[in-house]
Amino acid sequence: MSSQTNPLQDNIPSVTPQGSNRRWPTFAQWIQLPRLLSQKERVALVILVCVFFGSSFSLARGWYLEHTVVVPARGGSIVEGLIGSPRFLNPVYADANDVDRDLLQLLFSGLYAYNSQGELVADLAQGNPEITEGGKVVTVSLKEDVKWHDGEEFSADDVLFTIQTLKDPAYKSPVRANWIGVDVEKVGDYKVRFHLLDPYVPFVERLTLKILPQHIWSQVSPEAFPLSPFNLGPVGTGPYKFDRIEQERSSGIVHEIHLESYEDYHLREPLIASIVFRFFESDDDLLRAANQGSVHGFSLGSAEKAAQMTNPAFGAYSFSLPRYFALFFNLAASGGQREIENDHIRKALQLITDKEAIMQNVLQGQGNVVHSPFLPSLFGIAAVTKEPLSQEAALALLSEQGYVKENGVIGKPVLGTEALQRDLNRGDSGEEVERLQQCLAQDPDVYPDGTVNGVFGPATLQAVIRFQEKYAAETLTPIGLTKGTGKAGALTREKLNALCFAAEGQQNALTLTIATVDQPPLRQVAQELERQWELFGIQTEIQLSPAASLERDVIKPRAYQTLLFGEVLGKIPDPFPFWHSSQVTDPGLNLSSYQNQELDKLLEAARREPEEEKRKAMFEQAQSILLADVPALFLYDLPYTYFVSKKIQGVQPSVIANPSWRFAGVGEWYIETRRAGK
Repeated sequence: MSSQTNPLQDNIPSVTPQGSNRRWPTFAQWIQLPRLLSQKERVALVILVCVFFGSSFSLARGWYLEHTVVVPARGGSIVEGLIGSPRFLNPVYADANDVDRDLLQLLFSGLYAYNSQGELVADLAQGNPEITEGGKVVTVSLKEDVKWHDGEEFSADDVLFTIQTLKDPAYKSPVRANWIGVDVEKVGDYKVRFHLLDPYVPFVERLTLKILPQHIWSQVSPEAFPLSPFNLGPVGTGPYKFDRIEQERSSGIVHEIHLESYEDYHLREPLIASIVFRFFESDDDLLRAANQGSVHGFSLGSAEKAAQMTNPAFGAYSFSLPRYFALFFNLAASGGQREIENDHIRKALQLITDKEAIMQNVLQGQGNVVHSPFLPSLFGIAAVTKEPLSQEAALALLSEQGYVKENGVIGKPVLGTEALQRDLNRGDSGEEVERLQQCLAQDPDVYPDGTVNGVFGPATLQAVIRFQEKYAAETLTPIGLTKGTGKAGALTREKLNALCFAAEGQQNALTLTIATVDQPPLRQVAQELERQWELFGIQTEIQLSPAASLERDVIKPRAYQTLLFGEVLGKIPDPFPFWHSSQVTDPGLNLSSYQNQELDKLLEAARREPEEEKRKAMFEQAQSILLADVPALFLYDLPYTYFVSKKIQGVQPSVIANPSWRFAGVGEWYIETRRAGK
């Protein structure tokens, strides 16, 4: 019998006694192994190999994940949608336009800035300011490694140029009022010093002003300043630099502005490589673009539209703003609008205006009702008690001023031809004195003598005194008197005429006007006020204006009876610009033309007082004075809602000074990620 030959015989090492050399199979031998196995054994081998490599991969992956973390990476691009159009990407002018402010936040830097936690930190400055001479001198050291986007060096000369330019009335800067009484000097190439007329605690917040490059703007005249091409092609020191602009050649309408991250930024270069600002005409246009995925970040002017935003691809971030909206009563209104000077009318409006209805009907439940300009969360003082609504109390106040309600309309009776037209006093005589005596004689308690002879003698004098004291709320209290004078002056004649000489069935309706910007939600809030007031019986007219003309033609000349508007207080609150008597005319912000010497003293002292608790006590006193005089009807505050695509990470909501500060933490936003060792 012949021996069989094993085909692998030559490739299998023979068994040798202990101590013999053993070799690991070669690759050629391993690949022959499946031929030695049965079908089941081969399947088992494949499974074992897969399990081995799967387990090895899983263990390696687990080790990698355990010893690394996901971190933001540089890259990606976002599109920011804005309603409106850019005009001046220039710190001298930008404060008048929300779109300009948004872009400046990325293109330029200030000496100080707010970070994503809402804290004031150094930007172009080196460390904290040095405050001396009781707060009247502020010295700031500057960073020495800062470059403008065109490569030029930043220095103290740029700071001086910016402040001196916006202080010059020839440039007509909207922020000029913030710098009146402030002088700046160059101490060194990288140090500046500010001199204040009086100590001013919130001054450090003014140093967030964006700085202009002197080497570009110093040769531009005041007349050419608003016309310079650098207004739409800026050079700054911010985290992003201008790349290009897309606009129509014929009309000049700007469609997009492209920014790219600045690699030589003096802080950390932003993670997002580029940002495109795209401009829209309306909320509807912007919302449509967002739902199509062509916009990644935006906000809406209408609370109703914001409530309709339910796209799951976006997250909604709510930023708190130190601001409030109010109806400001112009206490210096001219012509036929002086009714609003009457505090009874202002208090009546306070008693009939349902702020909660505004919140629900117009603002979709967003925001908070406000009863004072001293916001408790900002000023750190106790909230005021809400006064209950009462149409009966409001009507009683108006009736004291001669107003009556007939056929659902509040007004004063139209006077007949026999109404008293001039002041009457002891010693006067004639037909008007006769009519005065006839009117007084209708009330025996007032004029028991009842003589009508056309001579203003002692009996008539005493009758007038009794009349004045009977109707003191209307004839004496408004002019600060408690006892009758006997002179039939304007207030006394007004009451006499209403009682005795009104034309039957006729009246002059009480009509008030509300001026505001033709934009949501203020337009809708004005309409809600109109609805409420007219239900009560007060005729109401709304005057809508575009933002630019409202500022120029209505607010600056104080050409309104009431103004529905908002005021931004700043992170370090200072009510002085809004309520001090010196601020009643432009560029002051006292929109009510309100004047009170006691309040003035408190506001002056508070802005100089460095101790927080003492300032709070002053604010509480100021609040009591202000609310007693009712110079405005305080309505609500509204958070800033910012919609951001969920692909963008790192957005941190906080308290921001104005909507543009939502970009305060833009350097921390990211789209791309990578893994890095722990």
